Amino acid sequence: MNSSDQSDWGNSGLRIVEARENSKVVAFSDDPEMVEFKRRLDVYASGPQNGNVTATYESFFDKIIAVRPYGRQDRMGFELADKLHHLKAQDRLTVDVEVWHTGDQSAVDGWISVIGEALRAFGAVVHDSFSSASAGVAIMRVDAEREVVSQLLDVDLVAKVECLATNAGQVMTPSSFTADSLADAPGPTVEAPVVGVIDSGVQIEHPLLRGCVVEATTVSGSISDGIDRNGHGTAVASILLRGEFETQALTGDWEIPPCKIISVRVLDDDNRIPANRLPQSEITDAVQYLAGRGVRVINLSLGDVNGVMVGNRAPTIAAVLDELARKYGVVFVVPTGTVIPADYSGALDENFRVDYPSRMLESKTTGLMDPAPSAISLAVGGTVPPLKPAALGTAVVGKPGWPSPFSRVGPGINGAIKPELSAPAGTLGQSIDTGGLQNLDSFKVAVADGRAGSSGVVSYDVGTSLAVPHVTRACAAVQAEYPNASANLIRALVLQSAEERVSPFLDANDLTDGAKQGKSLRLTGYGEVSGHRSALSRDRETVLFAQQEIPVDSVHLYTIPIPDAFFVPGRVERGISVSLSYDPPVRARRMDYLGSRMQFDLLHGVSPEKTIDLLLAEEKEAKKARKLKGADGMLPKLSSLRTRERIDMKPSRTSRSFGVNQLGRYVRRSAFQLFNANAGQFVLAVQNVNRWDDAHGVQDYAVAIRLWVGDNLPPIYIDVRSKIRAMRAQATARAQVRG
Repeated sequence: MNSSDQSDWGNSGLRIVEARENSKVVAFSDDPEMVEFKRRLDVYASGPQNGNVTATYESFFDKIIAVRPYGRQDRMGFELADKLHHLKAQDRLTVDVEVWHTGDQSAVDGWISVIGEALRAFGAVVHDSFSSASAGVAIMRVDAEREVVSQLLDVDLVAKVECLATNAGQVMTPSSFTADSLADAPGPTVEAPVVGVIDSGVQIEHPLLRGCVVEATTVSGSISDGIDRNGHGTAVASILLRGEFETQALTGDWEIPPCKIISVRVLDDDNRIPANRLPQSEITDAVQYLAGRGVRVINLSLGDVNGVMVGNRAPTIAAVLDELARKYGVVFVVPTGTVIPADYSGALDENFRVDYPSRMLESKTTGLMDPAPSAISLAVGGTVPPLKPAALGTAVVGKPGWPSPFSRVGPGINGAIKPELSAPAGTLGQSIDTGGLQNLDSFKVAVADGRAGSSGVVSYDVGTSLAVPHVTRACAAVQAEYPNASANLIRALVLQSAEERVSPFLDANDLTDGAKQGKSLRLTGYGEVSGHRSALSRDRETVLFAQQEIPVDSVHLYTIPIPDAFFVPGRVERGISVSLSYDPPVRARRMDYLGSRMQFDLLHGVSPEKTIDLLLAEEKEAKKARKLKGADGMLPKLSSLRTRERIDMKPSRTSRSFGVNQLGRYVRRSAFQLFNANAGQFVLAVQNVNRWDDAHGVQDYAVAIRLWVGDNLPPIYIDVRSKIRAMRAQATARAQVRG
């Protein structure tokens, strides 16, 4: 059934509790509602009555393909299905038991208590439980015999049961760097912001981290201390602090780290969440600790291999992160997750190294890994880094800037653009003779080696976990420049740093430019992060921004002066990009995951007054359409404007508005025209349309605008600044006259 028909479900006494790719799970409000539903179904089944052409309730029931109870096959996770076949009745295993969350927290807590008591009566151990009404998540970690776990699959209160996945571990190889060669690496400034790293801990005295770690701790009762023994957290922290540091180490020309770090260890020596704790609990405790220390940006290079996104359902860790981001005003940066190429590659022929991006897009096994679908978090995909010469007989998979062959792909929930950004994560080699894939140092990323017992200080590794700290590093640079920036503004400014990648990895396909862009967005997002241009204005580029709050079903307008250089004739590029970030309430398992939906339009030569009139007129039409079609959350359009009055930004407004971190770009190689008295300015219209948020709800958001020109056009920074001052003076004068 289409999402636009959601109101029909409510009118029939049903509530959607989970939206899947090809089906929906619904719950009856109570037993009488179920009886009434069956009665209406019987009426429909009897066909047209009393001379009517159609059966009663036909418009609703005709859209239903089949109705069946939610059963064992729906509750059983993929890993559990495989494991149950190989275990005896008394064999024990640890599982995560997800309980339906209705929104009534006291009722859900009662269900968890009842299930827990029943499990203990059968000798099971309930290690941990977590529930959140705002995220719509309720889950338990249980150790029980196989037969008890099997019985859980028949419990109506249970949504899903899944066992813990096996950790593949890391494959890191040492380098020739020594501690002495890294001894001159500088520390951060006193004013540098503090960034959180939730991972396997860090090695505080590693040469690349020394002087940069404020604290390395754990808040878990199942982990002894904050020291890294696996190496993952130290590797991530080294990129966060140093970036791509190989050249710096060889030349001695070190960059100053953009931040200090507080590390909170949540992974054990095997690089896993402790078996007696839920990841939702461990991460929540770590975030609360970091927020209490004033941390506003958090690197979370973790992923749940059992949490690969299927359909539109929000995975549980993603929903929890969205709740925490909104509650504490923090920026989370997370990986898309790593996929094994054998899961999607098919035949490893000579074409694989150039057409693997298309194979990734076509596969059903390459979807985002929890928590990458988190709407508010910045998800990061991996790209192929600048490469060293390949060994004889080996070909590189991909080219610099292409997606890494192990980086999972979007989209996110309800088609949101995910990942938003990408960064170097390494790639693989391929044997020219056999076609087999090779994990070679020359195609990996240099990281600090923090493994217990390792003799080296730098090693090489691959993975989307290593792409994440590049984006976190950009977030830290923004926070350093603007200490009072909100989490929304930090995300909006970092989006402006994205360097758009053309799609040469899709050129072999017979695709239109629009189709290539849509597929490219699923692979590398809006582009590769570049921390050097996210926040600062320069002679030929100017960054403007605003932090505001907007009521639901409202519009904000911004007038943006157009620099004179935009009107200078000549085949020289000039452009504008707009980013928008907000943090709406969310509900896991809802068809409408986001409580409200925002979008923006950029207009040229249209007065603010006319813009308001157009929006009001189209909202009136939208309300009529909603009333007729039963749809909700439709966004008004400015379709009556002429082409030259509406800036056609890429990607399209429709594509952007499915997500909460949005970026639109417009580039032209000819002069703008002064076709009327308002053509010297842009008008940015920002809209917030309610879906299920409180009718009096207010949404925080931030917008950032980047104006830029090519080298052969006059500088614009001073021009834009003077125009803004003049506009402010005019506004003050008007206010004084009206007063």
